[in-house]
Amino acid sequence: MVFRSCMCYHTCNDTSRRPRQRGRFRKEVAIMGVEISLAGKNAVVTGGGGGMGRTTSMLLGQAGANVMVADMDVAAAEKTAADIAAQFGVKTAFCKCDVTVKAEVDAMVEATLKAFGRIDILNNIAGASTKVDFLEMPEEIYDFMMDVNAKGTFLVDQAVLRVMIPNRSGKIVNMCSQAGKYGFPTNVAYTTSKFGVTGMTQSIAQYAAPYNINVNCVCPGIVRTNIWERALDDIRRQGGDAEAYFESRLQGIPLKRAQTMEDVAHMFLYLSSSFADNMTGQSINITGGRVMH
Repeated sequence: MVFRSCMCYHTCNDTSRRPRQRGRFRKEVAIMGVEISLAGKNAVVTGGGGGMGRTTSMLLGQAGANVMVADMDVAAAEKTAADIAAQFGVKTAFCKCDVTVKAEVDAMVEATLKAFGRIDILNNIAGASTKVDFLEMPEEIYDFMMDVNAKGTFLVDQAVLRVMIPNRSGKIVNMCSQAGKYGFPTNVAYTTSKFGVTGMTQSIAQYAAPYNINVNCVCPGIVRTNIWERALDDIRRQGGDAEAYFESRLQGIPLKRAQTMEDVAHMFLYLSSSFADNMTGQSINITGGRVMH
Protein backbone atom coordinates (compact mmCIF):
# COMPACT_ATOMS: atom_id res chain seq x y z
CA MET A 1 0.00 0.00 0.00
CA VAL A 2 1.43 3.41 -0.97
CA PHE A 3 0.38 6.74 0.52
CA ARG A 4 1.17 10.10 -1.04
CA SER A 5 2.25 13.03 1.10
CA CYS A 6 3.34 16.24 -0.70
CA MET A 7 6.35 15.30 -2.84
CA CYS A 8 7.07 12.19 -0.78
CA TYR A 9 5.53 8.76 -0.86
CA HIS A 10 5.28 6.35 2.04
CA THR A 11 5.48 2.64 1.39
CA CYS A 12 3.69 0.94 4.28
CA ASN A 13 5.02 -2.52 5.06
CA ASP A 14 2.67 -4.06 7.63
CA THR A 15 4.07 -7.54 8.24
CA SER A 16 1.58 -8.13 11.06
CA ARG A 17 -1.08 -9.04 8.48
CA ARG A 18 1.07 -11.72 6.88
CA PRO A 19 1.39 -15.31 8.08
CA ARG A 20 4.34 -15.51 10.46
CA GLN A 21 7.33 -17.23 8.90
CA ARG A 22 10.00 -17.98 11.43
CA GLY A 23 13.34 -16.49 10.43
CA ARG A 24 12.06 -14.93 7.22
CA PHE A 25 13.62 -11.55 7.87
CA ARG A 26 17.04 -11.58 9.50
CA LYS A 27 17.65 -7.95 10.44
CA GLU A 28 21.43 -7.85 10.65
CA VAL A 29 24.46 -7.92 8.39
CA ALA A 30 27.55 -9.98 9.14
CA ILE A 31 30.88 -8.44 8.10
CA MET A 32 33.95 -10.60 8.77
CA GLY A 33 31.89 -12.59 11.25
CA VAL A 34 30.69 -9.49 13.14
CA GLU A 35 26.94 -8.96 13.11
CA ILE A 36 25.78 -5.37 12.65
CA SER A 37 22.15 -4.67 13.44
CA LEU A 38 20.26 -1.42 12.89
CA ALA A 39 16.92 -2.86 13.98
CA GLY A 40 14.61 -0.10 15.17
CA LYS A 41 16.67 2.68 13.58
CA ASN A 42 15.35 5.09 10.96
CA ALA A 43 17.65 6.11 8.11
CA VAL A 44 17.62 8.67 5.30
CA VAL A 45 19.69 8.03 2.18
CA THR A 46 20.08 10.83 -0.36
CA GLY A 47 20.92 9.68 -3.86
CA GLY A 48 19.47 6.37 -2.71
CA GLY A 49 17.79 5.32 -5.94
CA GLY A 50 20.80 4.09 -7.87
CA GLY A 51 24.48 3.20 -7.79
CA MET A 52 26.22 3.42 -4.44
CA GLY A 53 23.13 5.01 -2.92
CA ARG A 54 20.92 2.05 -3.84
CA THR A 55 23.53 -0.45 -2.67
CA THR A 56 23.79 1.36 0.66
CA SER A 57 20.02 1.69 1.05
CA MET A 58 19.59 -2.03 0.49
CA LEU A 59 22.30 -2.85 3.03
CA LEU A 60 20.76 -0.59 5.69
CA GLY A 61 17.43 -2.33 5.13
CA GLN A 62 19.08 -5.72 5.38
CA ALA A 63 20.55 -4.63 8.73
CA GLY A 64 17.03 -3.84 9.96
CA ALA A 65 16.74 -0.08 9.50
CA ASN A 66 13.63 1.63 8.17
CA VAL A 67 14.78 3.58 5.11
CA MET A 68 13.71 6.81 3.41
CA VAL A 69 15.08 6.66 -0.13
CA ALA A 70 15.51 10.18 -1.57
CA ASP A 71 16.59 10.76 -5.15
CA MET A 72 16.11 13.09 -8.11
CA ASP A 73 14.87 10.03 -10.01
CA VAL A 74 11.64 9.31 -8.16
CA ALA A 75 10.97 6.09 -10.09
CA ALA A 76 14.36 4.71 -9.04
CA ALA A 77 13.71 5.77 -5.44
CA GLU A 78 10.31 4.05 -5.49
CA LYS A 79 11.81 0.81 -6.84
CA THR A 80 14.60 0.77 -4.26
CA ALA A 81 12.14 1.41 -1.43
CA ALA A 82 9.84 -1.36 -2.68
CA ASP A 83 12.74 -3.81 -3.04
CA ILE A 84 13.94 -3.11 0.51
CA ALA A 85 10.46 -3.61 1.98
CA ALA A 86 9.87 -6.81 0.02
CA GLN A 87 13.24 -8.38 0.77
CA PHE A 88 13.82 -7.34 4.37
CA GLY A 89 10.42 -6.60 5.90
CA VAL A 90 11.22 -3.10 7.14
CA LYS A 91 9.30 0.13 6.65
CA THR A 92 10.35 2.26 3.72
CA ALA A 93 9.49 5.60 2.16
CA PHE A 94 10.70 7.38 -0.94
CA CYS A 95 10.69 10.90 -2.30
CA LYS A 96 12.02 13.16 -5.00
CA CYS A 97 14.65 15.47 -3.55
CA ASP A 98 17.00 17.95 -5.19
CA VAL A 99 19.61 18.47 -2.46
CA THR A 100 20.42 21.94 -3.80
CA VAL A 101 16.89 23.19 -3.03
CA LYS A 102 16.26 23.91 0.65
CA ALA A 103 12.49 23.55 0.37
CA GLU A 104 12.84 20.03 -1.07
CA VAL A 105 15.36 19.05 1.61
CA ASP A 106 13.04 20.33 4.34
CA ALA A 107 10.12 18.43 2.77
CA MET A 108 12.21 15.24 2.76
CA VAL A 109 12.96 15.60 6.47
CA GLU A 110 9.33 16.36 7.29
CA ALA A 111 8.12 13.34 5.30
CA THR A 112 10.63 11.09 7.06
CA LEU A 113 9.42 12.26 10.46
CA LYS A 114 5.83 11.66 9.37
CA ALA A 115 6.65 8.15 8.15
CA PHE A 116 8.99 6.98 10.93
CA GLY A 117 8.72 9.44 13.83
CA ARG A 118 12.42 10.31 14.07
CA ILE A 119 15.71 10.18 12.16
CA ASP A 120 18.61 8.21 13.62
CA ILE A 121 20.87 7.89 10.56
CA LEU A 122 21.71 10.05 7.55
CA ASN A 123 23.71 8.62 4.68
CA ASN A 124 24.25 11.69 2.50
CA ILE A 125 25.29 10.15 -0.82
CA ALA A 126 23.79 12.43 -3.51
CA GLY A 127 26.50 14.00 -5.65
CA ALA A 128 27.74 14.85 -9.13
CA SER A 129 30.99 14.61 -11.06
CA THR A 130 32.37 15.86 -14.35
CA LYS A 131 35.73 16.23 -16.06
CA VAL A 132 36.42 19.44 -17.96
CA ASP A 133 39.79 20.96 -18.81
CA PHE A 134 40.53 23.72 -16.29
CA LEU A 135 41.08 26.47 -18.87
CA GLU A 136 37.98 25.40 -20.79
CA MET A 137 35.70 25.05 -17.77
CA PRO A 138 32.66 27.36 -17.87
CA GLU A 139 31.55 29.05 -14.69
CA GLU A 140 28.28 27.10 -14.82
CA ILE A 141 30.09 23.76 -14.42
CA TYR A 142 32.02 25.03 -11.41
CA ASP A 143 28.83 26.39 -9.82
CA PHE A 144 26.98 23.12 -10.46
CA MET A 145 29.68 21.01 -8.78
CA MET A 146 29.75 23.29 -5.76
CA ASP A 147 25.94 23.42 -5.56
CA VAL A 148 25.41 19.65 -5.58
CA ASN A 149 28.45 18.41 -3.67
CA ALA A 150 29.14 21.20 -1.19
CA LYS A 151 25.89 23.15 -0.79
CA GLY A 152 23.83 19.96 -1.04
CA THR A 153 25.83 18.35 1.76
CA PHE A 154 25.42 21.50 3.85
CA LEU A 155 21.65 21.76 3.37
CA VAL A 156 20.93 18.10 4.11
CA ASP A 157 23.28 17.88 7.11
CA GLN A 158 21.82 21.06 8.55
CA ALA A 159 18.19 19.98 8.16
CA VAL A 160 18.77 16.50 9.61
CA LEU A 161 21.03 17.66 12.44
CA ARG A 162 18.33 20.08 13.53
CA VAL A 163 15.94 17.19 14.25
CA MET A 164 18.65 14.89 15.67
CA ILE A 165 19.80 17.33 18.35
CA PRO A 166 16.67 17.04 20.55
CA ASN A 167 17.21 13.24 20.61
CA ARG A 168 20.87 13.73 21.60
CA SER A 169 21.96 10.90 19.31
CA GLY A 170 22.50 10.19 15.64
CA LYS A 171 24.87 9.17 12.90
CA ILE A 172 25.61 11.36 9.86
CA VAL A 173 27.80 9.92 7.10
CA ASN A 174 28.65 12.10 4.10
CA MET A 175 29.89 10.96 0.72
CA CYS A 176 33.29 12.40 -0.10
CA SER A 177 35.99 11.03 -2.43
CA GLN A 178 39.70 10.44 -2.75
CA ALA A 179 39.44 13.78 -4.57
CA GLY A 180 38.74 15.28 -1.14
CA LYS A 181 42.26 14.29 -0.10
CA TYR A 182 44.43 15.41 -3.03
CA GLY A 183 44.01 17.42 -6.20
CA PHE A 184 43.15 16.14 -9.66
CA PRO A 185 44.25 18.42 -12.52
CA THR A 186 41.51 17.03 -14.78
CA ASN A 187 38.72 17.55 -12.27
CA VAL A 188 39.28 20.89 -10.54
CA ALA A 189 35.66 21.75 -9.75
CA TYR A 190 34.86 18.29 -8.40
CA THR A 191 38.05 18.20 -6.33
CA THR A 192 37.34 21.63 -4.87
CA SER A 193 33.81 20.61 -3.88
CA LYS A 194 35.02 17.40 -2.22
CA PHE A 195 37.74 19.18 -0.24
CA GLY A 196 34.84 21.29 1.00
CA VAL A 197 32.97 18.17 2.13
CA THR A 198 36.01 16.99 4.11
CA GLY A 199 36.29 20.31 5.95
CA MET A 200 32.54 20.56 6.43
CA THR A 201 32.43 17.07 7.94
CA GLN A 202 35.13 17.95 10.46
CA SER A 203 33.44 21.24 11.38
CA ILE A 204 29.96 19.75 11.79
CA ALA A 205 31.44 16.87 13.79
CA GLN A 206 32.78 19.34 16.35
CA TYR A 207 29.46 21.21 16.40
CA ALA A 208 27.44 18.01 16.89
CA ALA A 209 29.70 16.25 19.39
CA PRO A 210 28.12 17.78 22.52
CA TYR A 211 24.82 16.22 21.41
CA ASN A 212 26.30 12.71 21.07
CA ILE A 213 25.98 12.85 17.26
CA ASN A 214 28.73 11.35 15.11
CA VAL A 215 29.60 12.94 11.75
CA ASN A 216 32.02 11.22 9.37
CA CYS A 217 32.58 10.86 5.64
CA VAL A 218 33.61 8.10 3.25
CA CYS A 219 36.23 8.67 0.53
CA PRO A 220 35.96 6.08 -2.27
CA GLY A 221 38.58 5.67 -4.96
CA ILE A 222 37.78 4.19 -8.36
CA VAL A 223 34.30 2.66 -8.28
CA ARG A 224 32.78 1.57 -11.59
CA THR A 225 29.51 3.46 -11.30
CA ASN A 226 27.37 5.00 -14.04
CA ILE A 227 29.63 8.06 -13.94
CA TRP A 228 32.62 5.90 -14.86
CA GLU A 229 30.64 4.06 -17.52
CA ARG A 230 29.70 7.34 -19.21
CA ALA A 231 33.37 8.36 -19.25
CA LEU A 232 34.34 5.00 -20.78
CA ASP A 233 31.58 5.35 -23.39
CA ASP A 234 33.09 8.70 -24.40
CA ILE A 235 36.45 6.98 -24.94
CA ARG A 236 34.80 4.29 -27.06
CA ARG A 237 33.01 6.89 -29.20
CA GLN A 238 36.37 8.51 -29.86
CA GLY A 239 37.79 5.17 -31.02
CA GLY A 240 39.83 4.51 -27.89
CA ASP A 241 40.28 1.33 -25.88
CA ALA A 242 38.10 2.02 -22.83
CA GLU A 243 39.00 -1.16 -20.96
CA ALA A 244 42.73 -0.58 -21.44
CA TYR A 245 42.30 2.96 -20.12
CA PHE A 246 40.39 1.70 -17.08
CA GLU A 247 43.03 -0.92 -16.33
CA SER A 248 45.78 1.70 -16.64
CA ARG A 249 44.06 3.76 -13.94
CA LEU A 250 44.25 0.78 -11.59
CA GLN A 251 48.04 0.58 -11.84
CA GLY A 252 48.41 3.49 -9.42
CA ILE A 253 46.50 1.55 -6.76
CA PRO A 254 48.71 -0.60 -4.51
CA LEU A 255 46.10 -3.40 -4.42
CA LYS A 256 45.72 -3.15 -8.24
CA ARG A 257 41.95 -3.36 -8.26
CA ALA A 258 38.96 -1.07 -8.37
CA GLN A 259 36.72 -0.59 -5.39
CA THR A 260 33.16 -1.91 -5.45
CA MET A 261 29.88 -0.34 -4.46
CA GLU A 262 29.65 -3.02 -1.76
CA ASP A 263 33.01 -1.89 -0.35
CA VAL A 264 31.65 1.62 0.04
CA ALA A 265 28.24 0.54 1.36
CA HIS A 266 29.84 -1.59 4.07
CA MET A 267 31.70 1.46 5.39
CA PHE A 268 28.51 3.52 5.40
CA LEU A 269 26.85 0.70 7.36
CA TYR A 270 29.69 0.51 9.86
CA LEU A 271 29.76 4.27 10.45
CA SER A 272 25.97 4.21 10.88
CA SER A 273 26.18 1.60 13.63
CA SER A 274 27.09 1.56 17.32
CA PHE A 275 30.50 0.14 16.38
CA ALA A 276 31.43 3.71 15.33
CA ASP A 277 30.21 5.38 18.54
CA ASN A 278 33.70 6.73 19.29
CA MET A 279 34.48 7.92 15.76
CA THR A 280 33.68 11.44 14.56
CA GLY A 281 35.19 13.94 12.14
CA GLN A 282 36.90 11.17 10.20
CA SER A 283 37.34 10.82 6.43
CA ILE A 284 37.68 7.09 5.77
CA ASN A 285 39.49 6.02 2.59
CA ILE A 286 38.17 3.13 0.49
CA THR A 287 40.85 3.42 -2.18
CA GLY A 288 42.85 0.19 -2.23
CA GLY A 289 45.78 2.11 -0.75
CA ARG A 290 45.79 4.88 -3.38
CA VAL A 291 45.34 7.43 -0.58
CA MET A 292 46.87 6.79 2.84
CA HIS A 293 46.19 10.02 4.73
